[in-house]
Amino acid sequence: MSTNKTFDTLNEDLIEILASYLEPLDMVHLGATCKHLQKSINRPEIWEHKAVDDFGDRFTITSILDSAGLNLGDQLKPEPSDWRQYYQERHAAMTKMNASADDQIAKSEKDYDEAQELLRGFQSTGDIDSLSKAAQLMVGVLDNFPGHAGCYHLLGFTLYVLNELEDALSLLEIGSMVDPNYEPISELTREIQGLLEGYGSTMTDGAPLLDNAKELSAPLKAALTAIFNSFDKDKDGSLKPSELSDFVYKTNGSRPPQAFLTQMGIQFGKDAKGYLTLEGFFNFFLEQTLEDPIETRRDLEKHGWDGDRLVRCDIARNA
Repeated sequence: MSTNKTFDTLNEDLIEILASYLEPLDMVHLGATCKHLQKSINRPEIWEHKAVDDFGDRFTITSILDSAGLNLGDQLKPEPSDWRQYYQERHAAMTKMNASADDQIAKSEKDYDEAQELLRGFQSTGDIDSLSKAAQLMVGVLDNFPGHAGCYHLLGFTLYVLNELEDALSLLEIGSMVDPNYEPISELTREIQGLLEGYGSTMTDGAPLLDNAKELSAPLKAALTAIFNSFDKDKDGSLKPSELSDFVYKTNGSRPPQAFLTQMGIQFGKDAKGYLTLEGFFNFFLEQTLEDPIETRRDLEKHGWDGDRLVRCDIARNA
């Protein structure tokens, strides 16, 4: 019995693996060798998978970001109806881009830096448009550099601050496949997994930050009261601008502008003088905890508290 093998005997999976290593013109030549390969090479799935392998999973990424409520503008495009044509167009565009690679690298670095600034700005202003703009920039960078792991990290972080934790993990997983050694992705993945294992805690046995009514838990209120009182030097039950500035400086390492100090009292709760009250202090941390519980635990640690057990660190060490 003959043991000779021909291309006619290759199954679809093997042909797809073979195609992943070929240039478009080589695939056309391969398809010309026999009817079986011609039929296989023309399958949409072959070109779709090859497009994802070579140019990134753009449409999955934008679909996730869109479902999270981010406005992607012109970056939101429908999936191609003809994957072969899409691949050929993207291949031609990438070839053209490589001719001016230095300019594209410089633009992508600028866009990446701008996205980081927008995310930092969001943490101060809460402006959702900043997140949308950052996402648009990152999608644009990935169009040209699909192996840019930093973009996946920033997109994952964007969904993380929106509390879209499962979707954040999906994007981070794509990023980890692009670059398994990019540590920021690994760190953020571990943080989110900790949240999903026990929502409101970075550890499954951590003290809860919120009660069943989604209000601050009693242990967290006790910790925040102690921190508040430590900065209320004149013991008048509120934090005047200099006291609040001291609190922000110890928490974040920088002095806030006067407008920020005034806005804190207006937004979260103030006394007759306009100073932030203890209840306003609670309201601020409730809003932060609902959006970013890990940040609340980190803030506690900066003031000498165990962020997981919600007790002072000296008590935690002796327990």
